[in-house]
Amino acid sequence: MTTNGAPRDTAVIWDFDGTLVDSHRKNLQVNRTIIGRLTGRPASSFEALSSMRAYGKAVARARNWREFYAREFDLRDADVERAGELWPELQNSDQTPQAPFGGVREVLDELSDIPHGILSQNDSLVINASLEASELSGYFKVVLGYAELGREAQKPAAGGLLRCIDELDLGASARVFFIGDHVTDTICASNARAVLIKSGSALELVSVGAFFSDYVGQDAWEVTPDRIARTPSEIVDIVRNGRSR
Repeated sequence: MTTNGAPRDTAVIWDFDGTLVDSHRKNLQVNRTIIGRLTGRPASSFEALSSMRAYGKAVARARNWREFYAREFDLRDADVERAGELWPELQNSDQTPQAPFGGVREVLDELSDIPHGILSQNDSLVINASLEASELSGYFKVVLGYAELGREAQKPAAGGLLRCIDELDLGASARVFFIGDHVTDTICASNARAVLIKSGSALELVSVGAFFSDYVGQDAWEVTPDRIARTPSEIVDIVRNGRSR
Protein backbone atom coordinates (compact mmCIF):
# COMPACT_ATOMS: atom_id res chain seq x y z
CA MET A 1 0.00 0.00 0.00
CA THR A 2 1.25 3.49 -0.79
CA THR A 3 0.33 6.97 0.41
CA ASN A 4 0.95 9.86 -2.01
CA GLY A 5 3.69 7.85 -3.73
CA ALA A 6 5.64 6.81 -0.60
CA PRO A 7 5.61 3.30 0.87
CA ARG A 8 3.29 3.09 3.86
CA ASP A 9 6.10 2.19 6.27
CA THR A 10 8.41 5.07 5.42
CA ALA A 11 10.06 7.44 7.90
CA VAL A 12 12.54 10.30 7.87
CA ILE A 13 15.15 10.90 10.57
CA TRP A 14 16.90 14.25 10.52
CA ASP A 15 20.13 15.54 11.97
CA PHE A 16 19.50 18.99 13.49
CA ASP A 17 22.39 21.46 13.16
CA GLY A 18 23.21 22.24 9.55
CA THR A 19 20.39 20.00 8.31
CA LEU A 20 17.12 21.28 9.71
CA VAL A 21 18.42 24.65 10.92
CA ASP A 22 21.18 26.96 9.76
CA SER A 23 22.93 27.06 13.13
CA HIS A 24 26.60 27.53 12.29
CA ARG A 25 26.78 31.23 13.16
CA LYS A 26 25.00 30.79 16.48
CA ASN A 27 27.06 27.71 17.35
CA LEU A 28 30.26 29.62 16.60
CA GLN A 29 29.23 32.39 19.01
CA VAL A 30 28.31 29.88 21.72
CA ASN A 31 31.58 28.02 21.30
CA ARG A 32 33.54 31.26 21.56
CA THR A 33 31.89 31.84 24.94
CA ILE A 34 32.45 28.26 26.12
CA ILE A 35 36.10 28.15 25.15
CA GLY A 36 36.74 31.56 26.68
CA ARG A 37 35.32 30.34 29.99
CA LEU A 38 37.16 27.04 29.99
CA THR A 39 40.58 28.25 28.85
CA GLY A 40 40.71 31.87 30.00
CA ARG A 41 42.02 32.77 26.56
CA PRO A 42 40.45 35.00 23.90
CA ALA A 43 38.43 32.93 21.45
CA SER A 44 40.21 34.73 18.61
CA SER A 45 43.46 33.03 19.64
CA PHE A 46 42.09 29.70 18.38
CA GLU A 47 42.11 29.15 14.63
CA ALA A 48 38.90 27.08 14.76
CA LEU A 49 37.01 30.07 16.19
CA SER A 50 38.61 32.80 14.11
CA SER A 51 35.98 32.90 11.33
CA MET A 52 32.93 31.13 9.99
CA ARG A 53 35.01 29.38 7.34
CA ALA A 54 37.60 28.17 9.86
CA TYR A 55 34.85 27.02 12.21
CA GLY A 56 33.07 25.12 9.45
CA LYS A 57 36.27 23.32 8.52
CA ALA A 58 37.01 22.44 12.14
CA VAL A 59 33.53 21.01 12.66
CA ALA A 60 33.85 19.00 9.45
CA ARG A 61 37.10 17.45 10.69
CA ALA A 62 35.55 16.11 13.90
CA ARG A 63 33.27 13.07 14.15
CA ASN A 64 31.49 14.40 17.22
CA TRP A 65 31.47 17.35 19.59
CA ARG A 66 33.77 15.68 22.11
CA GLU A 67 36.41 15.17 19.43
CA PHE A 68 35.95 18.77 18.29
CA TYR A 69 36.70 20.17 21.74
CA ALA A 70 39.59 17.80 22.43
CA ARG A 71 41.27 18.27 19.04
CA GLU A 72 40.81 21.96 18.42
CA PHE A 73 41.32 23.26 21.97
CA ASP A 74 43.31 20.50 23.64
CA LEU A 75 40.70 20.10 26.37
CA ARG A 76 40.96 17.21 28.82
CA ASP A 77 37.98 14.91 29.38
CA ALA A 78 36.64 16.83 32.39
CA ASP A 79 36.64 20.11 30.47
CA VAL A 80 35.06 18.45 27.44
CA GLU A 81 32.21 17.26 29.63
CA ARG A 82 31.96 20.73 31.18
CA ALA A 83 31.61 22.18 27.68
CA GLY A 84 28.69 19.85 27.11
CA GLU A 85 27.09 20.95 30.37
CA LEU A 86 27.44 24.63 29.45
CA TRP A 87 25.96 24.15 25.99
CA PRO A 88 22.17 24.22 26.73
CA GLU A 89 22.35 27.29 28.96
CA LEU A 90 24.49 29.29 26.56
CA GLN A 91 22.51 28.17 23.49
CA ASN A 92 19.30 29.36 25.10
CA SER A 93 20.75 32.69 26.20
CA ASP A 94 22.55 33.51 22.94
CA GLN A 95 20.40 35.69 20.68
CA THR A 96 22.16 34.95 17.38
CA PRO A 97 19.41 34.14 14.85
CA GLN A 98 18.92 30.45 14.09
CA ALA A 99 16.23 29.52 11.63
CA PRO A 100 15.22 26.47 9.61
CA PHE A 101 16.71 26.35 6.15
CA GLY A 102 14.43 27.83 3.52
CA GLY A 103 12.14 25.14 2.21
CA VAL A 104 12.34 22.85 5.26
CA ARG A 105 8.83 23.68 6.45
CA GLU A 106 7.46 22.95 2.99
CA VAL A 107 9.24 19.57 2.97
CA LEU A 108 7.77 18.69 6.36
CA ASP A 109 4.31 19.70 5.13
CA GLU A 110 4.67 17.63 1.98
CA LEU A 111 5.86 14.60 3.95
CA SER A 112 3.51 15.06 6.90
CA ASP A 113 1.84 11.71 6.21
CA ILE A 114 4.95 9.84 7.41
CA PRO A 115 6.68 9.92 10.83
CA HIS A 116 9.75 12.09 11.43
CA GLY A 117 12.44 11.93 14.08
CA ILE A 118 15.56 13.89 15.02
CA LEU A 119 18.90 12.36 16.00
CA SER A 120 21.47 14.92 17.04
CA GLN A 121 24.61 15.44 19.10
CA ASN A 122 23.03 18.68 20.32
CA ASP A 123 21.01 18.86 23.52
CA SER A 124 17.32 17.95 23.17
CA LEU A 125 16.36 20.99 25.29
CA VAL A 126 18.02 23.24 22.72
CA ILE A 127 16.45 21.34 19.83
CA ASN A 128 12.94 21.43 21.28
CA ALA A 129 13.21 25.13 22.11
CA SER A 130 14.26 25.87 18.54
CA LEU A 131 11.46 23.73 17.12
CA GLU A 132 8.89 25.49 19.28
CA ALA A 133 10.19 28.94 18.30
CA SER A 134 9.93 27.96 14.63
CA GLU A 135 6.54 26.25 15.13
CA LEU A 136 7.93 22.92 13.89
CA SER A 137 7.47 20.82 17.03
CA GLY A 138 4.37 19.06 15.78
CA TYR A 139 6.17 17.42 12.90
CA PHE A 140 8.48 15.24 15.00
CA LYS A 141 7.51 12.09 16.86
CA VAL A 142 10.96 11.49 18.38
CA VAL A 143 13.79 13.86 19.37
CA LEU A 144 17.00 12.29 20.65
CA GLY A 145 19.96 14.43 21.75
CA TYR A 146 23.20 13.59 23.48
CA ALA A 147 21.68 13.44 26.97
CA GLU A 148 19.22 10.73 25.97
CA LEU A 149 21.84 8.50 24.40
CA GLY A 150 24.97 8.55 26.52
CA ARG A 151 28.49 8.46 25.12
CA GLU A 152 28.42 4.95 23.63
CA ALA A 153 25.37 5.51 21.45
CA GLN A 154 26.49 8.86 19.99
CA LYS A 155 27.03 9.16 16.26
CA PRO A 156 28.84 7.62 14.45
CA ALA A 157 27.94 4.61 16.61
CA ALA A 158 24.79 2.84 15.45
CA GLY A 159 22.98 2.85 18.80
CA GLY A 160 21.28 6.24 18.63
CA LEU A 161 19.99 5.77 15.09
CA LEU A 162 18.70 2.28 15.87
CA ARG A 163 16.95 3.60 18.98
CA CYS A 164 15.35 6.39 16.98
CA ILE A 165 14.10 3.87 14.41
CA ASP A 166 12.73 1.70 17.21
CA GLU A 167 10.90 4.61 18.84
CA LEU A 168 9.25 5.51 15.54
CA ASP A 169 7.52 2.12 15.80
CA LEU A 170 7.79 1.12 12.15
CA GLY A 171 6.98 -2.09 10.36
CA ALA A 172 9.63 -4.75 9.90
CA SER A 173 10.18 -3.91 6.22
CA ALA A 174 10.06 -0.12 6.54
CA ARG A 175 12.21 2.27 4.57
CA VAL A 176 14.00 4.90 6.67
CA PHE A 177 15.81 7.94 5.28
CA PHE A 178 18.49 9.44 7.53
CA ILE A 179 19.40 12.99 6.50
CA GLY A 180 22.57 14.71 7.69
CA ASP A 181 25.13 17.32 6.68
CA HIS A 182 28.24 15.60 8.08
CA VAL A 183 30.22 12.49 7.20
CA THR A 184 29.52 11.28 10.74
CA ASP A 185 25.88 10.89 9.68
CA THR A 186 26.71 8.65 6.73
CA ILE A 187 29.12 6.61 8.86
CA CYS A 188 26.38 6.26 11.46
CA ALA A 189 23.95 5.05 8.80
CA SER A 190 26.52 2.59 7.49
CA ASN A 191 27.15 1.23 10.99
CA ALA A 192 23.43 0.91 11.68
CA ARG A 193 22.85 -0.82 8.35
CA ALA A 194 25.53 -3.37 9.21
CA VAL A 195 23.78 -4.14 12.50
CA LEU A 196 20.43 -4.50 10.74
CA ILE A 197 21.85 -6.83 8.11
CA LYS A 198 23.59 -8.97 10.72
CA SER A 199 20.32 -9.32 12.64
CA GLY A 200 18.44 -10.38 9.51
CA SER A 201 16.26 -7.24 9.50
CA ALA A 202 14.34 -6.40 6.34
CA LEU A 203 14.37 -2.68 7.14
CA GLU A 204 15.94 -0.50 4.44
CA LEU A 205 18.10 2.39 5.65
CA VAL A 206 19.01 5.12 3.16
CA SER A 207 21.50 7.88 3.98
CA VAL A 208 20.89 11.32 2.47
CA GLY A 209 23.57 14.00 2.36
CA ALA A 210 22.16 17.46 3.12
CA PHE A 211 24.41 19.53 0.90
CA PHE A 212 22.53 22.82 1.14
CA SER A 213 24.82 24.52 3.66
CA ASP A 214 27.90 26.52 2.67
CA TYR A 215 29.84 24.77 5.44
CA VAL A 216 29.40 21.13 4.44
CA GLY A 217 32.76 19.41 3.84
CA GLN A 218 31.50 17.44 0.87
CA ASP A 219 34.86 16.58 -0.67
CA ALA A 220 36.31 14.81 2.37
CA TRP A 221 33.55 12.32 3.16
CA GLU A 222 35.09 8.88 3.57
CA VAL A 223 31.63 7.26 3.39
CA THR A 224 29.45 8.80 0.73
CA PRO A 225 25.69 9.15 1.20
CA ASP A 226 23.28 6.98 -0.77
CA ARG A 227 21.45 10.07 -2.01
CA ILE A 228 22.27 13.77 -2.18
CA ALA A 229 19.93 16.72 -1.57
CA ARG A 230 21.39 20.04 -2.64
CA THR A 231 18.24 21.87 -1.59
CA PRO A 232 15.62 20.87 0.99
CA SER A 233 12.99 20.52 -1.74
CA GLU A 234 14.94 17.63 -3.28
CA ILE A 235 14.29 15.59 -0.15
CA VAL A 236 10.65 15.15 -1.17
CA ASP A 237 11.67 13.64 -4.51
CA ILE A 238 14.19 11.36 -2.80
CA VAL A 239 11.68 10.07 -0.25
CA ARG A 240 8.81 9.69 -2.69
CA ASN A 241 10.74 8.38 -5.67
CA GLY A 242 14.21 7.42 -4.42
CA ARG A 243 15.86 9.88 -6.79
CA SER A 244 19.06 11.85 -6.29
CA ARG A 245 20.39 14.82 -8.24
